[in-house]
Amino acid sequence: MGLSRNTSPVLNKGAAPDAKDVRAALQRLVGSSTFAGSQRLQDFLIYVVEESLNGRADDIRAKTIAMDVYGGTMAEMARRENVVRVDAGRLRRKLAEYYAEEGRDEGTVFDLPKGGYAPEISIRSPETAQSDLREPETKARTWLRPFIGISAVLVLICFAAAFLWNSTRRDVPGSLPVDGLSRDERSAIFDASPMRLQAVNLANSGRDLIFPALEPARLNAALTIFKGAIDNDDSYFGGHAGAAQVAATIAVVSPDSDLVRDMLSYADAQASKAIELAPETGWSQSAKAWVEFAKGNWAEAMDFAERAHRLAPNDVHVLEFVSLILLYSGEFEQVVAISEDALSKIDLDRGYVFQNAMGSAKFHLKDFEGAVSAFEQVTEKGGPVGPVTVAYLMAAHQMLGNESEAQALSDKLSREWPDSRVDVLFRRLFANPEYGEELGKAMKDASRNPKG
Repeated sequence: MGLSRNTSPVLNKGAAPDAKDVRAALQRLVGSSTFAGSQRLQDFLIYVVEESLNGRADDIRAKTIAMDVYGGTMAEMARRENVVRVDAGRLRRKLAEYYAEEGRDEGTVFDLPKGGYAPEISIRSPETAQSDLREPETKARTWLRPFIGISAVLVLICFAAAFLWNSTRRDVPGSLPVDGLSRDERSAIFDASPMRLQAVNLANSGRDLIFPALEPARLNAALTIFKGAIDNDDSYFGGHAGAAQVAATIAVVSPDSDLVRDMLSYADAQASKAIELAPETGWSQSAKAWVEFAKGNWAEAMDFAERAHRLAPNDVHVLEFVSLILLYSGEFEQVVAISEDALSKIDLDRGYVFQNAMGSAKFHLKDFEGAVSAFEQVTEKGGPVGPVTVAYLMAAHQMLGNESEAQALSDKLSREWPDSRVDVLFRRLFANPEYGEELGKAMKDASRNPKG
């Protein structure tokens, strides 16, 4: 059965692809080492190609892929559609990788154009297969990369600058510059390389976008910014450190095993690059610590976290990751100690995650009033607020006997984050799952409080 003439995904380069040849090429692709271990991406591509072969290319949507490939209940569709969008990007990268290496001599080529999910299938003659693939790669290196490095990244800089000016400007003593650089140092960097300074600006902007960590759009934006920093100057460690932290965070919060594996692999490579470029910085060490935590290597995570704190005890972004690792390791007293020490030395005009971690630690230390106070201070100062904050607040109020407040927070959690299962997430995050169960029990009790 040939491809329908009105099926948009087919690009004719010479003769139209025959369905038999298309399926044979598809089997070679999904059986390649490039796609080994990526079962869901294989299923994704097989599905959209088969739909196209059967004349239903115009009907392919994120929702249809979510339903037909990933399955699940209707209540899960919105979340699964987001996974489809993420997987589409991963599939495009895998296809590019395949045709650059294993599939460089392949005559039938699959592509997934941005903005849709219907594949393009094209035929190349054997003698032009390699040149057709290498030419776009060369163009990408000479045109696309500079475009990303200048035009697209300038847009990101504007966004990040606006974000920083409106919500993250803080007053730090002169001996503790916001990004670790003095005015003279920034001028020196600019004189040496404006692109390096642009990478520094981007990377420091991206650090403020990572939390709250349960917002996929926020994490994707942060990762884009850090990749932009890497594109501007691959030798600047901050782009790699930030990319490692974001990718590891995605791996920590995602229920998708394929995505977790890919993100951990990417995060590990970026953290190692950051350590190679700047082992003496707290940011590089904290990135490595967070990746080890995401991989479940508790001892290594603690070692790198403690080193990061020694190197940069007053870097609020280093403190964010260090405090979270200590929290989930059960080192609650240490979380409170380093957070209070930092707050005594740094004058902040907004809240940070390390303060949330302090509130969480106080909850597990049975200081429920202290926990409520810590979370409320972060909220009042415009710090990161998400389902985690609300969950701890409702649990602390429940333990204090403030049933009406706990019930109100429970209602907010159910209404604003209906698919959030922070109780399940915490049982997975803590080295000792009993701490997550403790939180989950208080949350459950709060949700059972009588209304009125």
